[in-house]
Amino acid sequence: MGEMFAILVFSCLVIGALVVGQKKLENPNNSEIIYTMQMASVCQLGDGPVEAALVRQSGNLYRELGVFDDWRDAIAEIEKAFNRAKIDSVAVQSNTPLKFECTRLVYNHRGRAEGKKLGGAIVVAAS
Repeated sequence: MGEMFAILVFSCLVIGALVVGQKKLENPNNSEIIYTMQMASVCQLGDGPVEAALVRQSGNLYRELGVFDDWRDAIAEIEKAFNRAKIDSVAVQSNTPLKFECTRLVYNHRGRAEGKKLGGAIVVAAS
């Protein structure tokens, strides 16, 4: 009986977390959890050259995208990579005039390549 109660409580917590996350995603005033196609409209980077990189779920470098003349070009490349990886929503970790950083919402625990999959992106103003 106690095991069933624990499973029921855990299930309610998981469903509650998913509902809260979905509500944040659907809220147009929320800029913390967004769809990947909203990155360009939310990004606060200033004009000028930027450096961009993709990051693995483990936090290590996935791929260096290089230097771009404009942050919009960097965000477009990041959106392409996220679309290929079937990432449709992200959590914005940092959004300042000098840095834009986002990570995937759901950590993918599947397969031997766990941690090696695309996990996020960083765009920083080039110095």
